[in-house]
Amino acid sequence: MDVEEKMIYAPVAIPTLCRSTHFKRTVESLKLNGWAKYTDVYIGLDFPPAEKYEKGWKEICEYLDTGDFSVFNKFVVFKRDQNMGSYDNSVDLVCKIKELNYDRWIYSDDDIEYSPNFLEYMDKCMMKYYDDPRVFAVTGYSYPVDWTLAEGCTCFLQDFNVCSWGLGFLRKKEEAFYQYVTSGNLVKAASNIIKNGSYKKMLDACFYDYFYAALSFDRSKPNMMKQETDVSMRAYIAHKNMYCVTPAISKSRNYGFDGSGEYCQKTNGEKNVTTADNYNYGSQPIDRAETFELVVDDDPSHLEINRHKLNAFDYRSPETMELAHQNYKLIKWLGLPLAKVAHLGCHVVNQAKGLFRRK
Repeated sequence: MDVEEKMIYAPVAIPTLCRSTHFKRTVESLKLNGWAKYTDVYIGLDFPPAEKYEKGWKEICEYLDTGDFSVFNKFVVFKRDQNMGSYDNSVDLVCKIKELNYDRWIYSDDDIEYSPNFLEYMDKCMMKYYDDPRVFAVTGYSYPVDWTLAEGCTCFLQDFNVCSWGLGFLRKKEEAFYQYVTSGNLVKAASNIIKNGSYKKMLDACFYDYFYAALSFDRSKPNMMKQETDVSMRAYIAHKNMYCVTPAISKSRNYGFDGSGEYCQKTNGEKNVTTADNYNYGSQPIDRAETFELVVDDDPSHLEINRHKLNAFDYRSPETMELAHQNYKLIKWLGLPLAKVAHLGCHVVNQAKGLFRRK
């Protein structure tokens, strides 16, 4: 029997609003995939919250109404009649996919361009690791670093990063993660994460984000460690001793660093810059092969080498890391509840000093 006949094919979920050029590029790149014919695609088109979003929204509406999407196995659009906001639009779209009893899916932002073998790569990896308790998810994105891999390997396991720029979820594992994070248990685990040393697997960026979130008392801002984000996923896999499958050559290219997105900062795209803050993500090379052969590097000796390489690319300043280590030390010495009280007390004192100086 042909390998394709044995496969279970993951649907693709794409929430969007008004970035018509980016969105069209995303869908058109998926149409070029050889495995598009096996793939169901679900679009969540949010309603514009203000007049400035209407032009792009109308362009997407026209594209969806007049475009030819027959290359896909199924193409379904959920057009919202009121604004939900990006987070709720995304969550609701995934909920609709779950209601249709899929046991896996691929989440895509609307600003991604994909390789011609992206869907084949995702389906083969999710098939291989569906029942493997070590593997949390499969990402289509690979950062532009010179990974240390065994010769001939087309993908590898990492325990230090999860990127949502084309991310494959396995339902049972995603639901366990979602419940754990949204209940606040990931934040509550801070003392245990310190005690068992799992924080050592975190990149500097994740270390900062996690220990900032653990002591955060600002209710006006969403706590990223209590929501389903790639930020919380990175901390989760470190904590739970899990892995994310990553391609040796990126199968996705992100155009969202142009200032149009809600979460990605605007980068300058300077030539020859090799740090995350100024890398030109929209020009990153991606795999152009039409097919994919699954050859995995799971050599544990490569983990620390590759962790160091990505840490050097996604750099955080010594000043930033000093703040993170202060939070870490508070929790280590006092435990999480008392550390929160001490952190809040320091904040109140600093605010009072600032008011006094202004007077």
